[in-house]
Amino acid sequence: MANYVDTLDDIIENAIDKGVIQHFTSNEEISNSKIQIEDSSLVNFGSCSYLGLEFHSAIKEGVLGALQRYGTQFSTSRTYLSLGLYEELEQALEQMFEKPVIVSASTTLGHLATMPVIIGDNDAVIIDLQVHSSVQMTVQILKSRGVQTFVIPHNDMESLENKIRMLRGKHEKIWYLADGVYSMYGDFAPLDKIESLLNTYKQFHLYIDDAHGMGWTGKNGVGLVRSKIAHHDKMVLATSLNKSFASSGGCIVFPNEEMRRKVRNCGSTLIFSGPIQPPMLGGALASAKLHLSADITDYQNDLKEKVEYTNELLEQLKLPQYKVSDSPLFFIPVGLPRITYNIIGRMKQRGFFINAAGFPAVPMKKSGLRFMINRQLSKEDISAMLHILQEEYVRGIIEEGSSLDEVAKAFKLPKIEIETSDSVQAEKPSSQKLQAALHHSILELDKNDWEKHFRQHGTLTYSNLAQLESIFNQSNSAAENRWQFNYYTIKDTNGVTVLMACFTVGLIKEDMFSSAEVSRKIEEERMEDPYYLTSKIVMTGTLFSKGSGVFVDKNHSHWHTALEMLIEQMQKTADAAGASALMLREFSEAEHTELKNTMLDLGLVELRLPDNCDIHDLNWPDQKAYLSSLGQKYRYSLRKEILAYEDRFLVSFDKPSTEAQNQYCYELYSAVQQKACDLNVFKLPREVFDMMCENESYDVIQLFLKSDPQKPVAVMFSFINQDNYHALIVGLDYGSLYEHNVYKQILYQTVIRAKSLNCKALDLAYTAEMEKKKVGATVNPNYAYVRSSEHLSAAILDTLS
Repeated sequence: MANYVDTLDDIIENAIDKGVIQHFTSNEEISNSKIQIEDSSLVNFGSCSYLGLEFHSAIKEGVLGALQRYGTQFSTSRTYLSLGLYEELEQALEQMFEKPVIVSASTTLGHLATMPVIIGDNDAVIIDLQVHSSVQMTVQILKSRGVQTFVIPHNDMESLENKIRMLRGKHEKIWYLADGVYSMYGDFAPLDKIESLLNTYKQFHLYIDDAHGMGWTGKNGVGLVRSKIAHHDKMVLATSLNKSFASSGGCIVFPNEEMRRKVRNCGSTLIFSGPIQPPMLGGALASAKLHLSADITDYQNDLKEKVEYTNELLEQLKLPQYKVSDSPLFFIPVGLPRITYNIIGRMKQRGFFINAAGFPAVPMKKSGLRFMINRQLSKEDISAMLHILQEEYVRGIIEEGSSLDEVAKAFKLPKIEIETSDSVQAEKPSSQKLQAALHHSILELDKNDWEKHFRQHGTLTYSNLAQLESIFNQSNSAAENRWQFNYYTIKDTNGVTVLMACFTVGLIKEDMFSSAEVSRKIEEERMEDPYYLTSKIVMTGTLFSKGSGVFVDKNHSHWHTALEMLIEQMQKTADAAGASALMLREFSEAEHTELKNTMLDLGLVELRLPDNCDIHDLNWPDQKAYLSSLGQKYRYSLRKEILAYEDRFLVSFDKPSTEAQNQYCYELYSAVQQKACDLNVFKLPREVFDMMCENESYDVIQLFLKSDPQKPVAVMFSFINQDNYHALIVGLDYGSLYEHNVYKQILYQTVIRAKSLNCKALDLAYTAEMEKKKVGATVNPNYAYVRSSEHLSAAILDTLS
């Protein structure tokens, strides 16, 4: 699969190019909600300082006073020595929370200090899908120790309780990791239900991050969580001294002194990381004193009034929210990142700075506008911003080819009806220059036209697709063998084909491209539930084909539009079928370089598929020349591991001709398929083998041991298209595999067979790269582009890796 860092880097670079992120202020000073970015003066709706205390005189005096008394830093580990301000700050925070606390240099460092200490090796961890990245990062340390980790859908209390019941007899403690206020959508954890579970299940414990809930609510600003429930004896609360608290650091609140003591002594980042430095300690202490005063209630009420005003105005303007709450953090649904970037750019031009909430924090198709309300903003600022946002929201959506209906559909919201001042109609304009047609059988298309465009596209020939339809269109077959076939053609007004594609809807194992280790773990679960972690996907080609399944005329001026139309049609098909993702697959390195930015704009991220193994030159006259074409290492291996065993075998190119022969070949394939976790797919039905034996485009190689010529010990089913030979399915007798080097021999015989049929190239497909290199294959990068509707499956798979 694609390196996550590289993918994220592409996404960030794309956002930078669009002018959305990584800005710098150019103000000489900041004293209110106005910021300067380059030459633009903007009202800042991107600040998480909800109470606006960064300009409060008492906090600034606390910073300056500590700076004058203690200097810029106190450079020693807290294990040895802490500045006395630390003790004062922790005492003030304990007065606020009425529980033992530890102050850390940041909330993230607080997680890293606390969770590995309080969560034992025999505990289990359940993660909310949307829990903050800093918590998820810390979970990786727990996983490295072997702590079992599970993910549940966001705020799904039924799933949480089911997991608790499943785990309670197997683990000492069961920890749920969640946020009080979620940082992307601004919604809340269902704290009343969580509290009920804490009271019901003895082993159940809660670790909750309330960084975005701190300060602006609760007595003395103790935050959203503590304003809704008491501090449970089985709850650990993490919060931030940034954001509303307007200083620096994090704070962990414990249910008892014993737990606090142990974390203080053993928390790694408390031992090895630097402290909060004196100026910000002074600011934090001043903020704590301010929170303990009566003034904090006035500040909270002021903010609350502005948040209520914002919600009322959003409702009046009919601007949608994903979740309505009394949080000062707002999320406006949009869709693809490029649309969000468009609207943010428009708002910047109109004098307002707001943020994007995008992938990977939210699914690619569920990005949106994220803005915060704070006390520095006036109601006039809020009104001006929202009235302009109403206009630019609709314009941006339309300009990027989407619609309000599509937004509502993507986020499962009621119909969105916005009346704009300039009578802009929120309808998606249709292309006048391209005509598309969708068919559900290859037989509805002209054979010559299809073959013209797919002549070199692997196994996606007209006749082969027709036969696959006859097998996988059966409504009474197993779920994994029921495919929906789709054929999409796009032509210009002159009748010139711009794009042609085959795509199918089918059930896949979601660990298809995961490591073999992960797939083996999941297969254990599938012993009880065969369809565990499976879902429908819409993909180009089929689950039994080689080739991208897409022809695009890149010389045509409208090929980008045609590609976007294909993706939109695939998404419509996915929505109708209840599919979780769509995938365009099998692109070479050169194609990937050309397409990746376009695909990113269309909301698809790169997925590195297993590399393909190919032999591009079969133009050698004899075995000596063939051996000479190999490197010295592989030439030695071929002689020692393959040619030295060749005289043990009889090679047959006859197809199985009886029911018993075909069934035995199918059993050899089944033996391989059961072990093949490197590319984890459902087993093909027996009907596919009957078809391959009858179809003249398929070639079969069978290997028999001379010592026992009754049954083959290996079989290779391949497809011939023009002068390309595609090895598709191998079957092996594992009883003979290692003694006779059977697999290596069948690979070699496949090369010899392709050569004898005058093929110019041989496709040896995926996996077993080292063995295929020994017979002359080169390894070539292979890419797909994917858009998933949700992150849950990926998060579950990550917990298993």
